[in-house]
Formats: sequence, C-alpha cells, structure tokens
Amino acid sequence: MKKKVILLIFIFLGIYQAYSAENNSRITYSINDSWQFRLGTSDVGEDGWSIVSIPHTWNTEDCVDDSPGFHRGTGWYRRNIQVDSSMLNRSLYIFFEGANQRTELFVNHHRVGEHIGGYTFFCFDITPYIKEGENLLAVRVDNSYDSDIPPLSADFTFFGGIYRDVSLISVSPVHISTTHYASSGVYVSTPEITKEKALVDICTMLSNTQTEREKILVEHKIFSATGECVAASKKKVIVDTQKEQAFKTQIVVNHPELWDIEYPNLYRLQTTLWDTKGKLIDEVSNTFGIRTCSFSAEKGFELNGKAVKLLGTNRHQCYSGMGNALKDEMHVRDIELLHEMGGNFLRIAHYPQDEMVLAACNRLGIVTSVEIPVINAITMSQNFSDNCVEMMKEMIYQCFNSPSVCIWTYMNEIMLRPPYNSEPTIKKDEYLKYLYHIAERIENTAKEIDPQRATMLPCHGNLAVYEEANLVNLPDILGMNLYNGWYGGQFSGFEAALDKIHQKYPDKPIIVSEYGADVDARIHSFKPERFDFSVDYGVMYHRHYLPQIIQRKFVVGSAVWNLNDFHSEERMDAIPHINCKGLVTLDRTPKDTYRYYKAMLGKEPYVAIGGSDWYNRSGVSDNSGVCYYPVSVYTNLKQITLKVNGKKLAVSEVENGAAQFNVPFVNGINQLEAEGIFQNRYIKDFCRVSMKLVPGSFDNKESFTELNMLFGTARHFEDKTAALAWQPEREYTSGSWGYVGGKAFRARTKRGSQPASNLDIYGTEQDPIYQTQRRGLDSFKADLPDGKYVVYLYWAELSGANTVDLAYQLDNIVQKEKATERLFHVDINGIRVLSLLDVAEEVGVRRPMICKIPVTISNKKGLTIDFVPIKGETMVTAIRILKLD
Repeated sequence: MKKKVILLIFIFLGIYQAYSAENNSRITYSINDSWQFRLGTSDVGEDGWSIVSIPHTWNTEDCVDDSPGFHRGTGWYRRNIQVDSSMLNRSLYIFFEGANQRTELFVNHHRVGEHIGGYTFFCFDITPYIKEGENLLAVRVDNSYDSDIPPLSADFTFFGGIYRDVSLISVSPVHISTTHYASSGVYVSTPEITKEKALVDICTMLSNTQTEREKILVEHKIFSATGECVAASKKKVIVDTQKEQAFKTQIVVNHPELWDIEYPNLYRLQTTLWDTKGKLIDEVSNTFGIRTCSFSAEKGFELNGKAVKLLGTNRHQCYSGMGNALKDEMHVRDIELLHEMGGNFLRIAHYPQDEMVLAACNRLGIVTSVEIPVINAITMSQNFSDNCVEMMKEMIYQCFNSPSVCIWTYMNEIMLRPPYNSEPTIKKDEYLKYLYHIAERIENTAKEIDPQRATMLPCHGNLAVYEEANLVNLPDILGMNLYNGWYGGQFSGFEAALDKIHQKYPDKPIIVSEYGADVDARIHSFKPERFDFSVDYGVMYHRHYLPQIIQRKFVVGSAVWNLNDFHSEERMDAIPHINCKGLVTLDRTPKDTYRYYKAMLGKEPYVAIGGSDWYNRSGVSDNSGVCYYPVSVYTNLKQITLKVNGKKLAVSEVENGAAQFNVPFVNGINQLEAEGIFQNRYIKDFCRVSMKLVPGSFDNKESFTELNMLFGTARHFEDKTAALAWQPEREYTSGSWGYVGGKAFRARTKRGSQPASNLDIYGTEQDPIYQTQRRGLDSFKADLPDGKYVVYLYWAELSGANTVDLAYQLDNIVQKEKATERLFHVDINGIRVLSLLDVAEEVGVRRPMICKIPVTISNKKGLTIDFVPIKGETMVTAIRILKLD
C-alpha cells in the first residue's frame, strides 16, 4: 500500500510539473497522511514513532480515563515531501488550520517559525528552506499551560496536536497573500446596500517575493449563485517587492440578492492576477453575502431591516473517541443538526473552529458569533495582552467574508476566576485596571478592522463584578450566561435576572449566551430535581427558559449550552470527564431536549415520541399487570393521538411543544405510535419499548424474572451496554419487596445537598449505579416465590474521596465527605455470607464492588438480606436479583 501511495505522489508531481510549465496559478493540496508522531520533547532518534494521519490529537484516550489530568506537553510530527525543480521557482507555504497551542515548524532542520494560539489558522513561508528532492518537515506542538497564552483555564479539554488539516500551497512569486493573518488575502465588505444596488468594497493583499517591483492586472469578478457574472473590475497595479501591499477597489452589484436566514443567497468573488503579457499569475475565490445587521434593545436583532429572534446553541468541536480531531464532514453534520432543529443562531464558542463550520452556516442561513478563547481570567503581562489582540486579528481576518458572522466575541466569564481571590500578591485594583486595558485593546481592534459588526462580552450571573471592572458598557451586546435552577436557585430566577438587567441597562441589547442543564440520556426520573442529571429535569428546565426568552424583545437572542456533549477532563458527575448539557450526546444522538427545541423552532411538521432512545425499562406492575409511565410527545402540531400496541389510548392537546400521556406498559415489547394532522395528512412517529415488569405484590402469582434496584434515589438508569433497566428504590411492604430502614445518601454542597454523588467511580462506565446509596439500612426484603436465584450486591465507598472545586459550579460545589470507617456483616436468610465487610479496604474508595451470591429459597421464606452494623453505618448502592428456574 505504501508503494502505491509513493507512486501516486510521483505521478501527481509529474502532472504538476507539466501543468505548472503552462500555468502559474496556485495549487493547494492537503498533506494529512503519512506523518510520524512521537510524544516527548525531542525528535532525535527513531524509537517511539508511530504513523498517524491528520487531524490528530494525542489526548483521545487520557481525556476520559480514570487517571486525573491529561497529557499537556510536547509532541513531534514529521514527514517528507518531494519537491521537483519546477517548484523551486515558486513560493511554497505550509498552511495549518489548527494546532494546539504553541507550534514550531522546522524544514530540513532549519527553524522556520512559531505560532502561538490553538484555534486559528497560521501559515509559514518555507521557500528559503526547500531544496530539490526530498525535504523533511518537522513540527513541534506543545499544549502545556502557559500563563501568557489564553485560555488559562476553561470548562473544556485542551486537546494537544495538529487537529485540523495541513496543506501545501504553491504560488507564483507575485500572488495574493497567504500570510496576512493566514486569511484568504481578500476582504469583502458591503458598506451601502439598497434595493437597487450594493457597493462592494474589496481589499486584496498582494505579495511580491521577487527582488524587483512587478506590474500586474488585478481582476475581480462577482458571480451569483446561478453562476452569472453580475459585476467585474480590472485595474493595473504595481506591486512593491518583499512586502504585503493592500489594493482596494469598489464594485457595484445591481439589484442585489440579500443573504438572510430564509434565503441565504451567496455570491462568489473570483480574484485573478495577470501579468502584462496576459498570463495567469494567481487566482482565489471567496464566498460572501450582501446583508445588513444591527442590534438594539428596542428592536432586537434586525437582518436586512427585519426583526429576527436569534435562537440556537453553542458548539464545541469534539466527538466520542476522537477528541477534537474531526474530519470536515463531521463539522458540517453538526451545523446540519442545528439547522434541522430549527436553530438560526450559533455561538461558535469558545474559540474559532474549522472553516467548514462557517461555510455551512453561510450556506444554511445561520447567524453566528465567533470568539477568541480568553476565558475566566487574564495574566497581567504584555505578552498575554498582545496574544489576545493577535488572536482577535487572526479571527476577524480569517472569518471576515462570512455573511453569517454578525458578532465578534471575547472574554467569556472573565470575572469567574479572578486570581486576586487566591493570590495575595495580586492587587484587585491593579488587576481590574489591567483587565479593562486588555478588553479595551480587543474592542478597539475589532472596531478598527471591522466597524460594521457588533461585539459581545459574555458575563456569568454575577453582573456586579463586571460592573466593578467597567466592562458592561464596553461591548455593543451584553452576553449573559445564566443557569438559574441548575447551578443554584430556582427557574424563576432566570427571568427575574433578565428583567433586572434590562431595567438597569434599558438601551443594552442582551443575548443569553449560555443556559442549560446536564442531561445523561441514560437517566430518567418521575420526581426530577436539580442535579439528578435526568432527561426529565433537563426538559423541564428548557421548557421554562425558552418561552421566557421568546417573549422578551430586549433579549435579542439566545444560545443553549450546548449543541453537543463535550469533553471536560476535570468534570466528574454522571458521565465523568464530559459536560453533558448538550442537546445531543457526544456521538450526536438526539436527546429529548433536542426534540423539544425541534418542536418549538422547526418549520416542518414534526412529531417525536419522547424517550425513544430509552428502550430498556423496568417498572412495578399493578393488579392488572400493567405499569403506568408518563410519556411526552414533542410536536409543533396542535393535537396528538397516541396508540399503544395498536389501540388508541388518548388524544392530547399540545402545550409548549409537547403533548402528555399516561401510558400503560405491559411486560415485553410495547409499540407506541403518535400521530397528528397537518394539512390533511398524518405526521407520525413510532417507538418500541422493552418493559420488564416486577410484580408489585407476589400474592398476585405474577411471574418474576429479575429485579434491578438502585438505592437512595428516584432515578431510573438504563445500562445500554448490558441492556439492563434499573429502577429506583422502594420501601418494603408485606408481600412485596424493598428496603427496611436507613436513609438516602445526599451529597452535601456549600448551601444544601444534591441527590447523587458527583464522584468518578473508577473502573466502570456505569457510574450512576454507584453514585447513590442508602445508608444505615437494616435489611432488604423480597417475598419471592421458592426457587433458585442469583443475588448481586453492589457497593462503592464514597466517603473520604477527594472532590474537585470547579469555579463554574458556584454554590453547588460538592463538599468532601470525611472518611468513615465502615464495617458490617451481610446475612442472607439467616446465613452469614460476608463478615466484617469494609468496602474501602476490599477495593478502595470510589471503586465498584459486586458480590454475586447464589440463593435457594424454599418453604415460602422469601428473601431477607440483613446488613448488620459493626462500626459506622451500613450501606448498599444497588441490588440485582435474577431468577434461574
């Protein structure tokens, strides 16, 4: 296979040599394959190298393992490229779309240059270092913490590596610049737009690497979406040597077709350089749109003079099993998910992302905000300040031509972790003064480069600290990241906070730049509460927030945090190392929260049965052999009919995007069918549920196969890997089953408690099984019929485990529980099966322990599991009972 690849490369170079003899146009192609990679500070020697393809990150596995932290250090990449003699007369560049976060390029052992920052494009001129034949490229990438490089900290994983495409660019010595902030080298703006015409300003950055000035012809052609040339310009230019030169011109487009959300009309600008003999020198194409946009508290967001409510999400660039090293099509699919949901706004947070993201937003009509990764805090240094400004310049120039971009954003929650709270050497007044200095530099930079677009600074809920830093009035838009009812407080605190801010700043447009609740798609609860991570609480949260946003005009837009679940290595919670506030999972499976937004925002008729991804369920049967569970159907229709196993159950009116039903499930497979009518046609959705019913009373002679019970919780949990359905605990009553005595464990927080531990349980992916427990219980009883059974007892010791103090958790920071010595016996039907059990001693703290015990029940004794305390409280997290005969 390797020989075939080498042969193809030489064939291409042969074609290229023949082609370039006649045509001096630029050639760009990716060099993503056949890289050697090694972690470490040195590239010397041949040991330890592996073959990788770009995009690549070295943190794919350690960002989700049980060991705290992930590799932050140096990695080396190297590969050879072949250069023939014809290429030596041209300018050659290596173009990186993204590498995190300090990158050095070496060509043939010569240092070419360095780029600082992990999320913008950068480009190196390698012409002086290239020789005919084989050339060695070596790239040193370092994602170590650096106090001079933002972000200093954030609630996402800082993946290291060359995680976006790398390309080789070959151009004529006189060409459109590739190194002006690694942009396209051509900038398009539309300062005046009427129905009759649009003025299109074009600035072209020209580069001449020769020793003499060059006279050329610069031609611009603007093509409509149908391929028609609608405007053109030709002008002679003398290009100075050894520097970048700006050439500006203006073209009129008559009767412009505007870019907007409904009809995202795009134009293509083709810029061509010709020499004096009419020979093509260089050519690039840029997509742009003609539109106006403005923000005000009075009128909201106006696109082309029409008011539009911006409703959408944020997005992170990572995926299950891949980290942030995604292929182009995966970026595009995310934007299509947002578009299919009905979203018209994307906050590209907290950093610029792959070029495919904006390309998709331009094509689909999604308004965007793009931001630089200055998050949580700053460093009071000139280098840090300069790096912030440089990142802003790179971002603006690289995204300049995208009509979807209406906002430049910076300093997300910059007052969340001010270092003066923990570092006595840092004086608060000096810090706030320097913070404002950097913010002002960034703001002024944005306005100098692009005065037509708005700016935004997203604040966390404590606006007073931003007022103290004089940051509130600096940007055009005030972004507010609000989590009332999740990190603390009640749902109603959300609208109260918005109204209070508007009352104080009546002329300030507000975007709710973040809001959300963590949802583990495996967890459900019919008694949802804050921080239970259930689908049901998440839906309840969003069903409160969205109507409040829609009804307030001064709230010009909002962005759910987040479109997708994403990696955050420091987090523990129900899914360790993952922030699961996404409307879709890390592998992009939609949750019920996504279905709700699609019902509220989508334009096509839509019906979706909630919990369609909750296939394995269990419940307690009543006297008639059924179990009633609530089911939501998400829809934008007015009325829904639900059928269960072929029979009509009920008709329900739709309110706030959902119709509610109380569904009788039978043991086995249940088929649900929801239907509504739109313009005389049926819109339907189907769902299959595998229900395992447990008799509520063994007096009814119902068959029993298994029971899976979680202790100390109201949560249902689906173990999708084992196809097991766990149900919440219940107290024992005669003839039934359940716990006797004790109390449900609740994790203590700064100002209360939460319904489950947030600890990462080592050695398992099914953490929620072990994050709740009942303590001090006397026994578990089940009046089971005679027969052979297997009993599985589940434990995890949670006391004494270290917790992580994460700033974003605010008052919800879980307090470390003092280590408790816990000794107890376990007896089953009077027989001691475990003596002096100390779970921490047996397996360690926050590790699962499962004890499998065969049991034969006879003489109608049923099952009694006694927990006999010796020291401290007894404890159990789950019990599974499986009947064998």
